Amino acid sequence: MPCDQRCGRSSLRCTATEMNRKVLPGRGALPHGLMAKEFMLHRWTMVSGRRRPGSRCVSGFSMLEMLAVLIIVGILVAISVPKMARTIRHERVNRAAQVIVQDFQNGFALAGRQRAPVRLTFTPSTQTYVFSDRATGTAIMTRILSTGADYSLTSLTATSTTVDVLPNGIGSTAFSVTIANGDYSRTVTASSAGFVRLVP
Repeated sequence: MPCDQRCGRSSLRCTATEMNRKVLPGRGALPHGLMAKEFMLHRWTMVSGRRRPGSRCVSGFSMLEMLAVLIIVGILVAISVPKMARTIRHERVNRAAQVIVQDFQNGFALAGRQRAPVRLTFTPSTQTYVFSDRATGTAIMTRILSTGADYSLTSLTATSTTVDVLPNGIGSTAFSVTIANGDYSRTVTASSAGFVRLVP
């Protein structure tokens, strides 16, 4: 008679009990409850789909997979670095151009506040320009845009190296300034009437 009909217990528990009563050849009966525990653990593993406690699963990456990852990372770096460098150059030139516009506007207003002519002098070799008192030569404001400064420009060109601004706000001549960093450049223009603008 089957175990579950004989004792009224569930078939799973009865099967475990029957297995616990088995005798291994040459070893006698297993310790009490050992076979039942092993069987119950095996059935629990199959039903739940989980690994048995204490079992190890060795996993890792093969050399081919690691090589593929390194190649992909290298390609991404090679693509992103030039774009980042170009973005930084553009940002520096645009920021320098905005500063130049503000300086020129302040320079035209400075002559009126001082009631004395102001001279604007450009030095393209060092990417600098200076506002000074025309009569005394005293520097009022100096702007450095060369490599190593905050803007790190590689070139500065002006259509006129010297511009005088009179107390009435009129300049001696209209002029334009072009600044660049690498292959990116911006141009600032100023009329003799003091109208300053950044060329789009």
